[in-house]
Amino acid sequence: MPTAVLVMGCGLRSGHGRDQIRLLHEQARRRGLDLIGAEKPANLSFADASRFSALVPCEVEDAAAAAATMKSVDAKFAGVLAFRDLCVEPLAEVARTLGIPAISPAAARTTRNKDLSRDRLREAGLPQPAAALVRDVAEAREFLDATPPGPWILKPRDGMGSAQVDLVRSAADLEQAFDGRPQGSPALIEEFVPGPEFSADGVVVGGVPVITALAQKSMGPSFVETGHRIPADLSDAQTALVDAQMKVALPAVGLTRGPFHVEFWTNGTGVVLGEIHARPGGAFIPTMAEYARPGLEMYGLYLDDVLGRPAQALPPTTRSAGMRHLIVRPPGRLASVSGWDEAVSVDQCVASGLLVGPGDRIGPVTWSADRHGFVVVEGASGAEVDAGLDRIESGIGFEVTEEEPPGPVSSPPAP
Repeated sequence: MPTAVLVMGCGLRSGHGRDQIRLLHEQARRRGLDLIGAEKPANLSFADASRFSALVPCEVEDAAAAAATMKSVDAKFAGVLAFRDLCVEPLAEVARTLGIPAISPAAARTTRNKDLSRDRLREAGLPQPAAALVRDVAEAREFLDATPPGPWILKPRDGMGSAQVDLVRSAADLEQAFDGRPQGSPALIEEFVPGPEFSADGVVVGGVPVITALAQKSMGPSFVETGHRIPADLSDAQTALVDAQMKVALPAVGLTRGPFHVEFWTNGTGVVLGEIHARPGGAFIPTMAEYARPGLEMYGLYLDDVLGRPAQALPPTTRSAGMRHLIVRPPGRLASVSGWDEAVSVDQCVASGLLVGPGDRIGPVTWSADRHGFVVVEGASGAEVDAGLDRIESGIGFEVTEEEPPGPVSSPPAP
């Protein structure tokens, strides 16, 4: 009998990342499984050692190196999971090498490269925006000339955290949109899809996608997500359409096992799928999904599947939960924070984190790592959740001086 689950990239520093490890650990132990974590040596200290039976120094973002390292580990693995995008392709190669049930390296590459995913979805007959892989302004201008009037979106083909996502309204915007991107590095340009944005999270069980949560998103500057609420405000017809499209989309990209996080838009009565991730969603989505569906064990669905056990029945959604990322305005230097302890001490708030403090420079929010804090609440309804988030946010005061910071600092996404 397999005895362990391998976690590729276990040194998670974010609040939601550590909460995911907590859930996985609890649900694995109930099934008699240990966790073994693999992480880059520099990040191993961020792993919660109490959740793991062993921690392995490993270059988890290098597929060949990770596979070579894990071959020498004396363990029998039931499954393998990753919570960071950069660990998805190494996960697939490690799984292939060790014979662990998981997606293939080809499927991992498809989900990590947005252009390949769009191609597979289009070939499967699903609605998709026109898109092209371009390397410079001239190639992008050719695409604009060949498509209906914009706007368009320019973004890295394998980007994450909403980094370098630019709205292009005309050919005149292209020079600025390409500014700061690595020269010659391929980027994806595509038609802008109007409409509210959502995400679908779940697990592929027995080869069939099981959606455990549909989350409503709120968006801020530069398309950076500022909040999520479960369940989403979708009609029964829209929910059924999302479910039907997912049953086509995930096999089309090769995602036939494990967790998924899929972004989508509604446009009138239609649904347009966006990026597909072979990992759980962040932003406390698994925790909120389990609150909204009392009795759900999201990681338990995955573990039972790889263990060959009957799948648990999906409990109905009877409650709501939501989270909000805090964004301090205007840019400058943070002088003081008031009301934080009182605001987040209410029973409705189940998780919170303040990521800045007095003296810190506050720059513009250009990607997910620039956000300044978060709160998570639970409630009987979406309206109750939204009202709770509003009360908490309005109770927190940020005093910012007029000193202008030097601008956003570019660094790798926080795990």
